[in-house]
Amino acid sequence: MSIKLSIEHFHKFSSVLKKKSSIDTKKLENDCISKVIKVKKKDGKFLVTIIHPSLTDLILKLFGGSETRRIISALFENEYTIPQILKESKVPKTSGYRKIENLILHGLVIKFERVLSKSKKIFKLQCVFEEIKLEIKKGKIEIVGVVNEKMFEKSTSMKSIIELLE
Repeated sequence: MSIKLSIEHFHKFSSVLKKKSSIDTKKLENDCISKVIKVKKKDGKFLVTIIHPSLTDLILKLFGGSETRRIISALFENEYTIPQILKESKVPKTSGYRKIENLILHGLVIKFERVLSKSKKIFKLQCVFEEIKLEIKKGKIEIVGVVNEKMFEKSTSMKSIIELLE
């Protein structure tokens, strides 16, 4: 199983690991995840603090352009198809498609549901976060994303975190 596939299908990776080794998989999952993010549950939502510097840098780089920020803003509370996103965010098609694909590739925007549009099925997209907070202090950058429970549970790799929080 590749690393990419193991992340996308975390529950399968975890079950294969349990069968093929004597490793405490819950401890391994917790140790791996705790090096990248910290999660707290508050008022039915999850606060995800990005703690790994390369992930923080990636998010800051992705949010560096005004077009990308407008795309993300359009998707905070709404599910849109790509044409709807481009219209709502007022981003040109050429750069917009490229930026949206990049956000999907990096996991900040996910495919939510398929809808019929002009006799073909296309995906509605949504931002993983409902809100993103950036705090910069001397020598420290912290990014906290607010994720609703429904979105959090869609992630197979996050199911183990939910179990640890309960």
